Amino acid sequence: MTTTTESRKLTQAELLAEATERFGTDPLKWAFICPSCGDTADGQDFSDALAANPRTHRSGETVIASDIVGQECIGRTLGALSRGKYTGRGCDWAAYGLIAGPWQIELPNGHTMHAFPLAPAPC
Repeated sequence: MTTTTESRKLTQAELLAEATERFGTDPLKWAFICPSCGDTADGQDFSDALAANPRTHRSGETVIASDIVGQECIGRTLGALSRGKYTGRGCDWAAYGLIAGPWQIELPNGHTMHAFPLAPAPC
């Protein structure tokens, strides 16, 4: 069993295969663990959080769950970046921040991105 901070390198295809094996084919059920606070969030958690707290990209396009699940802690969408002391779910950590990862995903185009580790399969 890997820890939430253990570094790992895998291809995007390997990540998708492992997520599908653990959680099924619905990406909204794929869950990741924040290596900083330990919160586990899936795509549906992010979809719900974004419905309540809409965000846009710099381009003006709406942020959707698949844009950020596995790369940001749910706290970033729920208000952890706002001023003042945050006491809600999650934290402000991001896999693409100063301390990247801990997983590194190789994309089909040869680029890489960082991600949170997948959560364990549900019982």
